[in-house]
Amino acid sequence: MAVDPKVYYLGKVGLKMEEVVKQIYSPSKKYRAQIIKRNDGIYSTAIHYWMRECGEEFWSPVSTGFSLIGSKDSAEVVAIEQLRNHSLERIE
Repeated sequence: MAVDPKVYYLGKVGLKMEEVVKQIYSPSKKYRAQIIKRNDGIYSTAIHYWMRECGEEFWSPVSTGFSLIGSKDSAEVVAIEQLRNHSLERIE
């Protein structure tokens, strides 16, 4: 089975749990917001910060979606607001 890096799988059986449907970056590219669609059709968001530590570079989770959102458009509004709050940058 080919594994899509934007899809989270449950265990060895490969049941798709959630999928990143959109990523939004701050102007500095130091923060990103992910809009995640769950298997049940509900959306959530996650905010990550670009880190460099011990010679490694990676996206570190800052905030994961505690809110369940009914539509992709509403999730995008929430994600942009969270991105503004964490990055303190102006995001249109």
